[in-house]
Amino acid sequence: MNSIPEYDLHGRGMLVDDALARLERLISSARSGGPKLFAVVTGYGSSGGTSKIKSAVLTACRRYKKQNHIRGFLDGEKAGDMFSEEFLSFPDAASIPVMYHRMANPGIVIIRV
Repeated sequence: MNSIPEYDLHGRGMLVDDALARLERLISSARSGGPKLFAVVTGYGSSGGTSKIKSAVLTACRRYKKQNHIRGFLDGEKAGDMFSEEFLSFPDAASIPVMYHRMANPGIVIIRV
């Protein structure tokens, strides 16, 4: 697999509530036959901090995982560390495209439904 779908959740003017609503639609679509592995672009925040959207997406993913709506999620920062606990516990980690392994990307979250 060379690539996976990427969906932008931090587009110009997008608010946290908008991003979370879009995330919910993406997960619902994946559960109904859409791509089971995809990435959401959250941005990584300006001035070195974590973006509000990324923080909210990670919190939502924890909740979705507890509710069994998703099988797992991986912060893009950890995708480049194939020996991290987070990467190794990600369902179907072997199916994450190589491009995500080459360089950590703190501005994305990879989701497996």
